[in-house]
Amino acid sequence: MNLRQVIRTVRAHWVVAVVTFLVCVLIGGAYAVLPAKKYEAKVVLLAQPPTSASQPGQDVGAIQIEIPQIAVEAENVTIQAEARAQVPARFQSVPVTITAVADPSSNTVSINASSTDPAAAQAYANATAARVLKVANHGGGSLLVLSELGGAELPTTPTNPRATVALASIAFGLLAAVFAALAAGTLRRLVAADEISDRLGIPVLGEVPALARAGADPADMFQSSGDERGLEAFQQLRSRLHVMFHEAHPVIAFTSCDPREGKSTVAAHAAWALATSGQFVVAVDADLRQPRLHDIFGIELSPGVSDIPVATGPTELMAPTGNRYLEVIPAGVPTRHPADIAVADVPRLLRALGESDRMVVLDCPPVMGVAETTILVTKVDAVILVVDARKFTFETLEQGLAHLRASGANVVGIVLNRVRWRRMGPVYGYDGTSQTQATDSLMVKLRRNAR
Repeated sequence: MNLRQVIRTVRAHWVVAVVTFLVCVLIGGAYAVLPAKKYEAKVVLLAQPPTSASQPGQDVGAIQIEIPQIAVEAENVTIQAEARAQVPARFQSVPVTITAVADPSSNTVSINASSTDPAAAQAYANATAARVLKVANHGGGSLLVLSELGGAELPTTPTNPRATVALASIAFGLLAAVFAALAAGTLRRLVAADEISDRLGIPVLGEVPALARAGADPADMFQSSGDERGLEAFQQLRSRLHVMFHEAHPVIAFTSCDPREGKSTVAAHAAWALATSGQFVVAVDADLRQPRLHDIFGIELSPGVSDIPVATGPTELMAPTGNRYLEVIPAGVPTRHPADIAVADVPRLLRALGESDRMVVLDCPPVMGVAETTILVTKVDAVILVVDARKFTFETLEQGLAHLRASGANVVGIVLNRVRWRRMGPVYGYDGTSQTQATDSLMVKLRRNAR
């Protein structure tokens, strides 16, 4: 998705973007305003060998080992209690946090006091440093001498600046608003049949859910009824196509704007559904670059469309399926460019199939970036565009439709594929097993009456 598409999506879902931005700003503003300001005062102590040291080099090494221990002592509860007793009485009840950081590389220990009262932070930092100096420098045999590099200054700037938090919340809110709008656009596209019809002026002929076994032989669905929603979706598509073409035997091409939108699976199942009414149907795999129908129906790749010049007729290329009314012509193994086959051979095949009073379902390559699709869609009676409901963009759809219409194709509708099932509504159930049992029961009663 490019920048232009992002801007259009945000504009289309500006309410979601604005609400998300305001929520982030309110949370950031609350975080900046509600917590009290905190101030931090610091005293730095320097550790050095005593002037009476006999071996200064060794003493420096020992000091670097001792410095971390001084930091631990500074955070000791006893030291802090003694420091609290030394500060003015008005600060003794003020909450203060004392921390210490040792830096052996510079022989220093930093004592930090944090409080909502800057004067209290200064007093506690100085008092704690004084207690640590007294303890560390007690006695003449110490390996180190601590000295204060300067008393703690009165802090004037809080350590949690509100302006920084507010600016950060605005920046984060802008990013969150963009992503929220994009997410809203994605979720909306999953159920965008009405929107597609209104915006593109083309009907949505079917909404197919994500199939239980994508790419499987349609017999698994139509004969076992294991995927009720998928079965019902293709039966609805068949009904709409019958209403559209009545008793004619059209050539219907299935294509998509981009690869991997499920056009071959939809074409195979649509062909099976059309053949269940007793109408003879031939599914032709015209996608010579990435053929799929032979895998879906479990047949050989060759002979097929690529072998038209050496075949005496289309019946030599047809392979049977589990449906006696449905046959498949696979893609074959092309020895020429697919566009050359589309120009020279496919029209002859379609004419021969039309003379045999068969309905033809043509699985075509995607529209964008494939030369032969422009040729194939002009040789058929109707084109159906398969759209992946999870990832389509209106910009891509509009480009694909413009490409098809510019070539003179008769685009009759769109099939939304992989639609989220819970948004498709309940299935008004048909139980084939129950229907069979009811029929058997009726036959038993008729036999009894006949006796």
